[in-house]
Amino acid sequence: MHTLQLSKQEEANVMADLNKRSDQFIFRFLMIYSVFGIFISFYYDTWLIGLSTAALAIGSWFVLKALLPNASLHRYVASGFFGVFVGTFIYQMHGLFEMHFFAFIGSAILIVYQNWKYQIPLIGFVVVHHAVFAFLQYTGVPDIYFTQLEYMSLHTFVYHASLALAVVIVCGYWAHHFRKLTMDNAVKEIALNKRIAMTEQLNKKLGIATSKLKIQNKELEDNKSKLLSLTEKQAAMYERLRTEGI
Repeated sequence: MHTLQLSKQEEANVMADLNKRSDQFIFRFLMIYSVFGIFISFYYDTWLIGLSTAALAIGSWFVLKALLPNASLHRYVASGFFGVFVGTFIYQMHGLFEMHFFAFIGSAILIVYQNWKYQIPLIGFVVVHHAVFAFLQYTGVPDIYFTQLEYMSLHTFVYHASLALAVVIVCGYWAHHFRKLTMDNAVKEIALNKRIAMTEQLNKKLGIATSKLKIQNKELEDNKSKLLSLTEKQAAMYERLRTEGI
């Protein structure tokens, strides 16, 4: 059985509507992350980090959307900033372990785009950040806040990074799965619309045929009436001739 396939343009149209709604959703969370970063600046007087990160995140979003309105670069940058916020939150809270969970939250948020590729900047930055800061803290570099412990051991780091990667892979899988469902629904909708259009076209043709049939029936009725009238006249003439002949 032939399966209907979406063209590249049809896929782009489907994703354009979804991305428009998703952009609004993601921007709200960029704002929430920004406000949270400013809020935790109270704890250790990290205003420069909190304000500058928020300004860069929001500013880059608007600038990239203005310069490249039809591109997806701002979405990759937003994903990267979800990773940046994780790093700044950890630093601002002097290695508070709970701040690491923001990486998982960001990864889950990005599912809304239904594109696994948008997970890459987030996990890429988080892994690099964790590796660099864990190493710097291990070597004794001062004012490096990554964990509240004296340092993070190698096996702990491996487990930590592996779990983060696993979460991102799961979120990427679900993003891809939801995209397939969206495309399947779009295919069904297009097929249904084609059937509706075909039915409407058939109904239109049927209506035209019905109108023609009514006209033909009317013509037949008129011809029938004329024929009956002519027959009656012929019968009357025949009767008159017969009577006069007698």
